[in-house]
Amino acid sequence: MDKGDRPSSPFGQLLRRWRERRGLSQLHLAAEAGTTPRHVSFLETGRSRPGPELVLRLAASLDVPLRERNALLGAAGLAPEFPALALTAEAMRPIADVVDRVLRGHDPYPAWVYTRGLRALAANRTGEALFPGLCALEPEAIVDLWFAPGPFREMVENWQDVAWAGVRSLRREAQRTSDPATLELLRRAEAHSQRTLLPEAHAPDDLPVVCPRFRIGGRVVRTVSTVLRFDTAVEVTASELRVELMFPGDAASDAFFRELSS
Repeated sequence: MDKGDRPSSPFGQLLRRWRERRGLSQLHLAAEAGTTPRHVSFLETGRSRPGPELVLRLAASLDVPLRERNALLGAAGLAPEFPALALTAEAMRPIADVVDRVLRGHDPYPAWVYTRGLRALAANRTGEALFPGLCALEPEAIVDLWFAPGPFREMVENWQDVAWAGVRSLRREAQRTSDPATLELLRRAEAHSQRTLLPEAHAPDDLPVVCPRFRIGGRVVRTVSTVLRFDTAVEVTASELRVELMFPGDAASDAFFRELSS
């Protein structure tokens, strides 16, 4: 495609945007998706219209999230492929049951459920006790809580490392989804922390991962966190869920969480 050519169809514009965001050439994308560079060029300029199978192959090659795969299909004049159901829908009951069991089973340690754009959906008993009212906050308020000066920053001994890791996590989500709301949250977090963050996170002193180390009531609470996702989801809501599980990093922290839970 000539450098001066610009995409002339909604699908072509989206496809080129995703390809450039992923840093792929037309040749590379064509090889990944099982087509030809000429066909990719024709798709981007609007000279060819894709069928649903090709759109899905291209989207998979570009690691496009399910919500945006539906948008690509729609831009090509095709029906969406992936349903987007409420978590309370009957068809979602198995997913909701898994999430509920994980939350309840993780007590006496904290756990939270989030969806895209840092929207908190639920917490278990210990998660609510550690951060009361978190699930009632809007995402912007959660960013302010975590990154702006205030009680959270003061209670986290390794705040710089934790904040740097949080900014990087938001940056990855914004890059992967290109979601405008997530991009705004990233800008908000960066604005709060840009004057205080180091260029790189410190190497952890006692753990191989960056996790909060709290000072609460004169006690040091060390934590290790991990995330549960539905990586094989073929439904939008399930694909965007993540369950954050916090564990104690030592025996003293274990005792703290058990006291907090009870």
